[in-house]
Amino acid sequence: MSITLEGIEAEGKARTLLQNQGFDIQQLDWIGKKNGKWLIFEVKQRELFQAPPFDGTGLDIKQIDLRRKLYNDLLIDTYLIVYEKGTKNIYGQFLFGVLEETEYFDTKNKIRIYNLKNFKKLNK
Repeated sequence: MSITLEGIEAEGKARTLLQNQGFDIQQLDWIGKKNGKWLIFEVKQRELFQAPPFDGTGLDIKQIDLRRKLYNDLLIDTYLIVYEKGTKNIYGQFLFGVLEETEYFDTKNKIRIYNLKNFKKLNK
């Protein structure tokens, strides 16, 4: 148990150290490679946003902006996976290949909500 807490503490210290040295830092949930292509996975568990304007889910705009830098610089897209709270539903979709090209709206809390119809249901 102390190893895990020590690791988390060390990661926090390293983040501060690197930011102070001018690095643009972001923490990824997962990164994977398949068929020669890298992909970032952003994973959330939350209740769906209810209409109006549409039912959906989304991501903090700051996270989108950080992932956009990786996409623009390295062409690594982000795949958003959302586990709907209280259900067995799992939704997923590419952030820059699909969601940012479709309809969305930004909440006052700076969360970008994407229309649920643009997601794939990952479980049957």
